[in-house]
Amino acid sequence: MITSNKWVVQLVVDQCVEHGVTHWVFSPGSRNAPLAISADHHPKIETIVIHDERSAAFFALGLAEKLGRPVAICCTSGSAPTNYLPAVTEAFYRSIPLLVISADRPEAWTDQGDGQTIRQRNLFRDFTHRSLHLEDQKEDKTTLWQYQRQTALLFNKLHLGPAHINVGLAEPLYKTEDKKRFFHRTISVVENFTVDPSVLNNLSRLMLQKKIMVLCGQLPASQGLQDALEKFAHHDHVVVLTENTSNLSSSRFIPCIDRSLNCIDDAVASEFLPDVLISIGGAIVSKRIKSFLRKAPLTAHIRVGIDFREMDTYQQLTHSIIAQPTDFFTGLSGMTIGLEVPNYFNVWKKLDLEANRKMTAFQAPKDVLVDFNVYKSFLNRVPEHSVIHLGNSSVIRYMQLFDPAKACIHLSNRGTSGIDGCLSTAMGYASKDDRLNVLIIGDVSFLYDVSALQLQDLSPNLKILIVNNQGGGIFNIIDGAKDSPQCEKYFEAKHSRNGAVSASYGWKYACIEEVELLDEAMNKLLLTTDINCLEIRTNKHQSPQVLNSFFNFIK
Repeated sequence: MITSNKWVVQLVVDQCVEHGVTHWVFSPGSRNAPLAISADHHPKIETIVIHDERSAAFFALGLAEKLGRPVAICCTSGSAPTNYLPAVTEAFYRSIPLLVISADRPEAWTDQGDGQTIRQRNLFRDFTHRSLHLEDQKEDKTTLWQYQRQTALLFNKLHLGPAHINVGLAEPLYKTEDKKRFFHRTISVVENFTVDPSVLNNLSRLMLQKKIMVLCGQLPASQGLQDALEKFAHHDHVVVLTENTSNLSSSRFIPCIDRSLNCIDDAVASEFLPDVLISIGGAIVSKRIKSFLRKAPLTAHIRVGIDFREMDTYQQLTHSIIAQPTDFFTGLSGMTIGLEVPNYFNVWKKLDLEANRKMTAFQAPKDVLVDFNVYKSFLNRVPEHSVIHLGNSSVIRYMQLFDPAKACIHLSNRGTSGIDGCLSTAMGYASKDDRLNVLIIGDVSFLYDVSALQLQDLSPNLKILIVNNQGGGIFNIIDGAKDSPQCEKYFEAKHSRNGAVSASYGWKYACIEEVELLDEAMNKLLLTTDINCLEIRTNKHQSPQVLNSFFNFIK
């Protein structure tokens, strides 16, 4: 097998393969040539080349999310790795295993005026679980031991989220040799996150005769958690609140938090407040539930999960249980947690059913195309078992108003909730997924990540739905922002561009702005091969008015 003649490069590649990192996303350059040469020749490594480092990193994030295992991103030196930062921060806050391998000049040249040389050591320090620097130097026993040990320990942290290996490489960069040695070494670090039965017993006593709310943030789809949580939810004093991105669905769950909270009369609000809150998963989209729970006089807030163990979103954290939620609820289901308590579930379920009934009765204007109509039409037509990728800002908020699409996976970059990289992330996920993948994205988010369109050949099963309200529509539905004189120019950033650029990249593009064409165009996007990028231009003035009318209607 041909490989770079640099032993430190061979070590990095050997350690990646030994620890299961066999998918690499490269961006072109010269300083990372030794890594590209070695990875390209390795029979167990699959490589993809994406020019734009920011797009490459988000593509890798989506790929890692789909594969459920680490993906490496590799680039040249200088400003190149700085473009990885948005995706690295997203991966950090969602605990997605992204391995950054950045090529660098030898450390002696930092700050010495050499080209493409910046301070790369610890570049991602605050957003990685381990970061290390390796130098291209003469091999000796101590350095070999040090680098093997450091990398082995780094790979043991990778399951928690991003890690970074910065490699200082000296010229010449392109020399090769037949590989004769392997430099891998593993150090097994065993972490046992099982729940102590005595802890569960104490918590079950804490929950006796209490109203219990389980709030579910962003989670990967898990049948085990679905089953365990459904069983737990059959206690009448337990209510489970979910969002689309929780990927949990049951008649025992309350799926549309904002829709339900909007219907609560202040006079009876105390009936809906929990005594005990159990939170699982990542980001929560709803601002209303955060405000609602921060005002609740909780007896306890129990956070369950491996990541961000001290996160105190609702300002009342009392317990942090470092365990998988599935194990926690499975263990808790066998305990006695309530007798003769109010039927808390029915209070919430009645509210949910009434809000859903009113929503069904609500009619948006039939003579103008507004955002509300787009989401309603989409959810009425999206096939079961599709993967739905949600853009941020107004897209994900609108989607939370509707029940989740049946038997579909809902994904979104909610770690940092940024608009950058939504298209690239969906591309990465879809590249290894055989189902229909649909990205719903706003016009600004789309234009921000437009270079990802060139990756269509990697993800031919992805379809794009652009909701174009000519700017950041979120700012027209946020109190304060919409009334500011600076809204249109600075916040909303009104523009006249559109998604027609997709056609130049080979996408089958169509655009509509008439309400009577909506359903037919949506069918063509979702159910045929006629269109794979549909832009819907909605009325930017009436869309927020209709949304406000909707909330008033369902009160």
